[in-house]
Amino acid sequence: MTEETMTIAPDASSASEALADWRTRHERFENAVLEIGRTHAMHGTEGAGMLLMGMPGLGKTSILASYIKHHLRGRRDLENEEGSKEPIIHLSVPPNPTLKSMLQEIILASGYEGSIKGSISDLKMELNELIVQRGVEMLVVDEFQHFLREQAASNTRGVVNQIKLLMDKHKLAVIMAGTPEGYRSIAKFEELYQRFAHRQVRLKPFRIDSPEELRIYGNYVNACTTFLRKQGVEIIQLANDEMLFRLQLATRGIPRLITFLLRMAIEETENGQRITKSDLSRAFAKSSLNPELESFDPFKAPIEKVAERVTRAQRKAIKDDSEHWKISL
Repeated sequence: MTEETMTIAPDASSASEALADWRTRHERFENAVLEIGRTHAMHGTEGAGMLLMGMPGLGKTSILASYIKHHLRGRRDLENEEGSKEPIIHLSVPPNPTLKSMLQEIILASGYEGSIKGSISDLKMELNELIVQRGVEMLVVDEFQHFLREQAASNTRGVVNQIKLLMDKHKLAVIMAGTPEGYRSIAKFEELYQRFAHRQVRLKPFRIDSPEELRIYGNYVNACTTFLRKQGVEIIQLANDEMLFRLQLATRGIPRLITFLLRMAIEETENGQRITKSDLSRAFAKSSLNPELESFDPFKAPIEKVAERVTRAQRKAIKDDSEHWKISL
């Protein structure tokens, strides 16, 4: 497990800010980055696709940013006599996407400075020329759940067909990242879906329902506390079974919420004081990390009660998650 940021913070406020910027490449993070690299490596050979899916807070955007940052840093061929190469175009799907707005977003994401007010035909021509001139290898499309029919302002088929055509014409690698609901927007279009069927990464919250899941979760939480200690923040042991259960119930195992809770606890504690379970309790009480708990405090309740609630919550989460992958035609 490696860290993206190692800033030393002189006080609790700075430590909270440092934690907000910090990312750790835990096992699931590393696996997703590896799969992106494998997809990218197929460019020029075939139009290869990958789906990166997960509910908000699981690190999709951080995974994409990490891959792009490290890939570009390792390239030595981006500048030559013929101009600048741009191997990766990264964009977010706008709300209510149309074919024209998607073409415009892709062109803008490339750093293009010309006019994007032309017709759809003009924009297609401009994009095709840009891909060739800039040596584009991979298209990274974030927030692809906006392709859902109920969210799209026009026929979704036109948008997904354009992506398929780009993959075929230029042998582009394409990464689609979004929430699980977006899976339905791709799976309904067989010709496009086939290009993404063999490489799909489904990110999930940390869980505690098996020794292996507990180990992965514990490694992540231990990395969080290790980082804080390097910032001069002392904190109780969080990676033991009891505290992992309490954190699981408080945050639902979502990395963004775990770090948010720790940041709140830092701000609740005077500089130099060790963060305790009571500090975590106060931080939780001031947040809305898990509205379903209402007045139940996972940091004050007996561990038996916490375990009961965690078991029920995880059963429900597993059932809800399975619904995301059902396609109704």
